[in-house]
Amino acid sequence: MHALRFFLPLILIGSAPVLAVEVAPGDYSQFPDGTTVGLLYYQHASTGSAHSRGEKVSSDYNLTSDIGMLRLLHTVQISETATLDPQFLLPFGRISGGGDAASLGSASGTSDLILTVPLKIKLNAGGDIFGFAPYLYVPSGSYDHNDSLNLGENRWKVDLQAAWVKYFTEKWALDMVGDAIWYGDNNDYGPGTSRLQQDNAWAAQIMGRYMPDPTLALGLGFGQTWGGETTIDGDKQNNQSQTTNVRITATKFATPRDQFQIQLGRDLRVENGAEENFRLNFRYARVF
Repeated sequence: MHALRFFLPLILIGSAPVLAVEVAPGDYSQFPDGTTVGLLYYQHASTGSAHSRGEKVSSDYNLTSDIGMLRLLHTVQISETATLDPQFLLPFGRISGGGDAASLGSASGTSDLILTVPLKIKLNAGGDIFGFAPYLYVPSGSYDHNDSLNLGENRWKVDLQAAWVKYFTEKWALDMVGDAIWYGDNNDYGPGTSRLQQDNAWAAQIMGRYMPDPTLALGLGFGQTWGGETTIDGDKQNNQSQTTNVRITATKFATPRDQFQIQLGRDLRVENGAEENFRLNFRYARVF
C-alpha cells in the first residue's frame, strides 16, 4: 500500500506557451489491481519577471494563480507485469495579473478536462518500470476570447508521455520522464477572433528519489521545456519556450490509506514568457 505514488500535473495556466503534464518523483510506481484513489490538489504559484528572446523585459510582471484539481483513478491489471490506470483530472481556480501584468486582468472557473489511461510495465525483479501515458485535453474549460487570461484553452491538446524508473536499491531510485505535446487550433483567439496555431512542444524531467522507509519519499528534480512557437493568423510570434525549473518534493503516508505531498519549486531560466519565482504544490490522496 505504501508504494503508491500519483501524477502531479503542471496546472499554472497562461504563464508559458508549453504546458506539459509534470509528474512528481515516484508517480510511475505501479498500484495493486483494483485500487481506486481520489485526489485533491492545491497549487499556489507566482511570477516576478518576463523574458523575450532570452532578455528580461520586465522585473515586475506578476501573475498569481491559486488552482485546485479533482482527480479519480482506478487500476486494472492486464498481465503479470502490466497495469492500466484509467482516470480523469479536472482543474479549477483563479489566476490574476499585477504590476506590468495588471492589464491582463483575472480569470476564474474550470480548466479543460483531462482524460488519460497510463500503462505501467514492471521490467525486472528489481522493480524498474516503463510507463506510457496519452493525455487528452478536452476544450471544456472557462474561455472568453475577449479576455487576456483564461483557464480553458478552447482547443484540443494531446500530450504523449513516456517514463523510465530505475531502482538502484530499495531506498534510491531515478525517474526520467519525457513529453511530446501536440496542439489543435484555437479559431476564436483574442478580440478579433483570430486563428491561433502552435508548433509541437517537448518536455523532460529527471528526478532523484530517496525513501528512508516505506511511508516516506524525498525527491529532487529538474525539468526542461522547449518548442511550442505560436502563430496568429499566419504571423509567427517567435516565442518558442526554453524553460528550466527545479522541484523539491516530500511525500508521506500518514495512515495506510491517507497520503500527503508537498512540493516547492521555481524556474531557473526562461527564454520567452513569465518566470515563475515561487511554486507551492499540496496534494492529498485517499485510497479506497
